[in-house]
Amino acid sequence: MAFGSPDHCRLSDLGLISAGNGSSTSGSSTSQTALRADCANSSSAAHVSMWDSFKSPTQTQMRSGTTLDDEPEDDTFEVDDNDSSHSSSVTMDSPDTYAVGTYFMSRCWNQNTTFIQNTWDAVTASGTIFSYHTISSSNRSPTTCTWTSTFNGNNLGTGSVYILQSLDGSSAWKKFFGEESSDDFMGRVAASYNRTEAGGGGGGE
Repeated sequence: MAFGSPDHCRLSDLGLISAGNGSSTSGSSTSQTALRADCANSSSAAHVSMWDSFKSPTQTQMRSGTTLDDEPEDDTFEVDDNDSSHSSSVTMDSPDTYAVGTYFMSRCWNQNTTFIQNTWDAVTASGTIFSYHTISSSNRSPTTCTWTSTFNGNNLGTGSVYILQSLDGSSAWKKFFGEESSDDFMGRVAASYNRTEAGGGGGGE
């Protein structure tokens, strides 16, 4: 099941998340966890549900809400072999744009902002024009990041890059909000490139 779908949710994982330890891979919290008092941090809430009160947006919502800040013409960045690299940025909707659980933002998202902003990654989706990709350490937040794609020598042609929030399969965050064994992510967008020979010579893979 994709991110944002309840699948074997465990109170121990939610306890780690609400304590700001969503990146933990220890498998369980080290102390007893109370759903209302600890996870919701409330002594008065009448009804607290382990999933409905803490549910996240779905993967589909987070993916559709992730966009390139500099949307290229015809949806493709045009570069040439004089360009050794290219940088751009991505923005994702805040999760509370969607129908999240009452405690998701305050007790889950806001408690784990450092972990979440460090989930941004850039990976080649197609093509041989790329050498590697990096995420800026200074220009990222839970909902934004800047990436740089470095090109592979003088290779010409088309290619694409996924900029996404990749999740550690053993983390409490992923195990509670997604599925431990799946290739899971939160926000994701594809950036397409066309790299030609400088001076208009053209080229292809």
